[in-house]
Amino acid sequence: MSKLLYGINCLTVLAMLFAYISPYIDPAMTGLFSFFGLGFPFLLVINILFFFLWLAFEPKYALLPGIFLALGFGAVTRTIGFNPTVTDQEGLTVMTYNIGKTRIDFHHKNRDKKIAAFRDFIKKEQPDVICIQERLPRHLKYYKEIFIGYTLHPAADDIGTAIYSKYPIINAGNLAFDTKSHNATWVDIEVKDKKFRIYSMHLSSNRVPNLTDNVKEIWDESKYILDKYNVHAVMRTSQLKEVLQHAESSPYPVIFNGDFNDVPQSYVYRMIDEKYKDAFIEKGQGLSQTYKSRFLGLRIDYTFTDESVTILDHDIIKTPLSDHYPVVTTIGLEGKKP
Repeated sequence: MSKLLYGINCLTVLAMLFAYISPYIDPAMTGLFSFFGLGFPFLLVINILFFFLWLAFEPKYALLPGIFLALGFGAVTRTIGFNPTVTDQEGLTVMTYNIGKTRIDFHHKNRDKKIAAFRDFIKKEQPDVICIQERLPRHLKYYKEIFIGYTLHPAADDIGTAIYSKYPIINAGNLAFDTKSHNATWVDIEVKDKKFRIYSMHLSSNRVPNLTDNVKEIWDESKYILDKYNVHAVMRTSQLKEVLQHAESSPYPVIFNGDFNDVPQSYVYRMIDEKYKDAFIEKGQGLSQTYKSRFLGLRIDYTFTDESVTILDHDIIKTPLSDHYPVVTTIGLEGKKP
C-alpha cells in the first residue's frame, strides 16, 4: 500500500514541478504547463498532506514532497499569505471589483434589495478609488445610486471597465482590446501632494465551473476549460503587454488593478510580477481566493504597484454581492521608507 501511495505522490510531485515551470513558458509555445499552473493550489494541498502522512508512517518518503515544497516556497507565498494582521492604516484605499453577477441581480425581481445591499457595502467600506470590471452601461442609473460621492471615468462609454474616484481625476483614457467585454481604463489622480496612475483592467476570460453538485456539469465545464484555456491565455498575454507598454510612459507611480483571469502560477502573472509588486505578497494573509469556485485558492483579481509605492494593507473581502470577491489595498502617502 505504501508503494502505491508513494507512486501516486511521485505523480503529484511531477505535476507540481510542471506548475513551477508554468510561469516561464509562453502559452503561445504550448499550453501544457498552464493547466498545471491552474491546479497549483490543489497540488500544493495534496503534497502537504503526503508530507505529513509520510512523517507519521514512513518518514523516509517525506523527503520527496518536502524537497519540492521547499523548492517552491516562492510559489507558495503567492497562494498563501504569511503576513501578520495589521491594524487600520491611514492611506489611499483602492478597491478592485469584478461585479459581473450584478448583470443578473440588477434585472432580478429583488433588484431594489440587491442595489441597496451593494450601496450599503460601498458605504461601509468607503474606498477612495474603486476599479470596476464587467459593468453594464445600461446600469449606469443604478450605479449612481451605489457610488455616491465619486467621480466616474468613463462616464458613458460602452466598455466594461470603469474607475470611481473620490479624488480629482486630472487625466484619463481607455485601452480597447480585441473584444468589447475586455478592456482597460486608466486615470491619473491627485491625492494631497501625490499623483498616481491607476488602471482597471479585465483580461480575456475563462469559464470556471459553477458551484454545483452535478458531477456531469462540473466535468463538462472542466473539459471546456482544458480546451479553451490556452487560447485565452495567449490573448491575455497580448492584452497585458499592451497595458504594460502604455504604463511605461506614465509620469507617476502606477497601480494596476483588475480581473486578470489568470492564476499566480501563470506566464501572465510573471509578465507583470517581473517589474511590479503584488500587494497580496506584501500584505495578504491566509489562503488567497478571489473567485467563488470549486477550484481551491483561485486568485485571479490583483493589485500590483510600482516598487516605489508603499503598501500598508491588503484584504480580500468575502461578500456574496458578486461572483468575485472585492480586493482592497491601502497605499501609503508618506513615501517609501529607505
